[in-house]
Amino acid sequence: MLKDFEQLTFEDGQADRLFEHVAVGTTEVTQERFLELIRLYYKCVKGTVLSENLSIKSKTVRRLEVGEVLEALEGPAKEEGVGVQRVKCKAVNDDAIGWVTIAGNQGTPFLEPGGNFLSCVKETVLTDGLSVQDSKTVRKIAKGEVIEVLEFIKKDASLDIKRIKGQAKLDGATGWITVSGNQGTAYLEPC
Repeated sequence: MLKDFEQLTFEDGQADRLFEHVAVGTTEVTQERFLELIRLYYKCVKGTVLSENLSIKSKTVRRLEVGEVLEALEGPAKEEGVGVQRVKCKAVNDDAIGWVTIAGNQGTPFLEPGGNFLSCVKETVLTDGLSVQDSKTVRKIAKGEVIEVLEFIKKDASLDIKRIKGQAKLDGATGWITVSGNQGTAYLEPC
């Protein structure tokens, strides 16, 4: 099972509760669910660049703006020339891939872990499909609820709204939720 964790022990029922928490109401942990659990996200906290290679001097892919969310793909690794930690990431808004410095050599942070949790700022609904018109409501999402993002922003073209696939931390309900409406109304914001 957990080969390198011989010392790991569970009290009665703890292993079952852990599995129930990880499996989220199913009888198995699928590859997709396992990847959701180990996926690491960063959010950009100071404007910086996404570059082609580990070296800071490599060609710039594009600039990163404050608030952008990145999925870690590799690293962190040390860039020997200047002694900073860099991580290979994919920008969730446009799939641009490259290396980013986590913090400068003077300690200035460019990335912080996170960005994949959103808080509901205006009541909305969780639906079973991307298209609001073609899906059924699973349940309402109340103001203050926290949502873990499973798939980042996609556009429901029929209504010109931005939606994410997410999981409510309250009860594990999964579905599609509107981030912002076509008039600019915000329903979800970063925590």
